[in-house]
Amino acid sequence: MRAVLAACRRLGIDGDARKDLQLEVIGVASMAHMSDGQLGRLLDHLNRDWKRGNQDRPHIGKIKALWWSLYWLGAVGDPGDRAISAFVQRQTGISALRFLDHTRAHSVIEALKDWLAREGVVWPESLRGGDGRAERFAVIDAIAGRFSDPAVTFQATRRGLGLPDARALWSERELDDLIRQLGKQLRAASQ
Repeated sequence: MRAVLAACRRLGIDGDARKDLQLEVIGVASMAHMSDGQLGRLLDHLNRDWKRGNQDRPHIGKIKALWWSLYWLGAVGDPGDRAISAFVQRQTGISALRFLDHTRAHSVIEALKDWLAREGVVWPESLRGGDGRAERFAVIDAIAGRFSDPAVTFQATRRGLGLPDARALWSERELDDLIRQLGKQLRAASQ
């Protein structure tokens, strides 16, 4: 309902015009009498011409990255948006990740980090500054640590990706590729 009201404010639609639109589009004048699906259809209608990227919503990418890290560690079976949204709803009551604002995202991010810590990710103290590289290395170390010979697996995967010996030279994209490769190997080995 809040998202519908925000979309109406953005479009300059007042309360009476909103009720008329709701009746026209959904067949129900009151949002209180709409199902979640009807509210979603109304919101889709209001946002049909609005294009906004996720550059102002970095929390969405952060949540997805943490969820994928859980997937690569074998802690979740489904890395898709539906599974993430179900987790978000259990944590916040908000029906989908796309409706999550940055103020409510903090609790979801912290819950995912706690879950990853239970799965063996050791978050460095420097994380308070939001160091993406340190976070990625923590996930890489946790995934590699699950192999019978972590050093051999890690080095073979690193060489296979063409990464130089010096870890300081790796970009965040290269670290993401390393997480994916190690995760694929770990998931394949556990099946």
